Amino acid sequence: MQQLSSGEIVKRYRSFFVARNHLALPGSSLVVPGNSTSFIIAGMQPLLPYLRGEVAPLAPRLTALQRCLRTDDVEQVGTSIRQNTAFFMLGNWSIGNYDKRTTIQMALDLLLNHLGLPLEKLWMTVFEGDRELGLSLDDVAAEEWRRLGVPSEHVVPLGAEDNFWTMGGGPGPCGPCSEIFVDRGSELGCGAPDCRPGCSCARFLEVWNLVFMEFEKHEDGSLTSLPQRNIDTGMGLERMACVLQSSDSVYSVDLFQPALERLQALAPRDDGSPQALRARRMIVDHVRAVLLAGLAGVGPGRDGRSSVVRRLIRRAACQGRLLGIDQPFLGSLLQPLVEGHGSLLTQDEQKRVPDLERLVTNDEVMFARVLSSGLRELERVEPNERGIIAGEYLFKLHAEKGFPADLASEILQERGLVVDWSGYQHASADHRIVSRVSVQKHFH
Repeated sequence: MQQLSSGEIVKRYRSFFVARNHLALPGSSLVVPGNSTSFIIAGMQPLLPYLRGEVAPLAPRLTALQRCLRTDDVEQVGTSIRQNTAFFMLGNWSIGNYDKRTTIQMALDLLLNHLGLPLEKLWMTVFEGDRELGLSLDDVAAEEWRRLGVPSEHVVPLGAEDNFWTMGGGPGPCGPCSEIFVDRGSELGCGAPDCRPGCSCARFLEVWNLVFMEFEKHEDGSLTSLPQRNIDTGMGLERMACVLQSSDSVYSVDLFQPALERLQALAPRDDGSPQALRARRMIVDHVRAVLLAGLAGVGPGRDGRSSVVRRLIRRAACQGRLLGIDQPFLGSLLQPLVEGHGSLLTQDEQKRVPDLERLVTNDEVMFARVLSSGLRELERVEPNERGIIAGEYLFKLHAEKGFPADLASEILQERGLVVDWSGYQHASADHRIVSRVSVQKHFH
């Protein structure tokens, strides 16, 4: 396979679709307009008015590189080789223009002839149908893959959980999809004779999802046909770079290499443990998410999107302590990340990074005292005979020292300990009652 940089992958993808009459759109802002809490979580999200037929697009064929930020699977970051908090999504869309056969033909052409992936490494999944939804096997997609030369055993039918795309399970445009996987080698697999896409091991990496948007899902779970059939595809840049750069994970592609080198200089001792590897991955991942959020105008704070950024800073700071870094350091990783991302960031954005460095450093400094005292407390805590930590303890740690309870829970989980959250809720409720009585005494 060719060794392509992330920038070159983007260039080839966009050039391929522009040559096939797709209008190249600028990526939309990472923040959702008119919403104080949400980030863009999928490449198609800014195009919803087009996909729903509410607004006419500038062209029926579109392509873009979209920044996304998603925290619903943040617990997997650092452990999984494929999950990023923030990521770049390449996409091409047809607004009622071409069909699934054309989509599949273009996808395979790009993969084989422009990105240099070998056919024997590719596996495809298709929607096997679902009785509850009243939908049958997507035989059109399966037949098209086979017609183009994909071996039958490499075309795998999977159920709705894997191959029926919805907007996070909620209402909105949806439809069957065909996912493209790369076989990274049996040495990375689980060893099971039937290991294939859909297995949870690291062997098969999904790099591209082709969604055939045919339906609108409603609040009650029912489906109705969209006024026009659309195509929505999403290729994860970091995942494709992982494949084309023969990287061990999405955290070690070229985008992160300068930051990883800087982190290695800050924490040169490495015991090779899974905990240390996870810590390094989490740090560069979270700081990159903070960088992209900051460039979208969202800094650390107490509410809404800002609280997400603050949480990422604090999670990364905790991992730094695990590596033996006892001074604020996260801000110093921003410029190396800019170096790794190169042309994916505009010149104007690159000029704003020094201000972001100060913002991140100040927030980390504010958290440092809380972190130090809280970590000392957590090192001393002992579970009961069932290995459970009293929830009241976490509430007290939060109320008296300001240490976030969810962060404390994560640290305890790394030691194999479980928190009794019902006890936390009771302590919180008792605290509110006491506070209310106190207020009444002082102000009535």
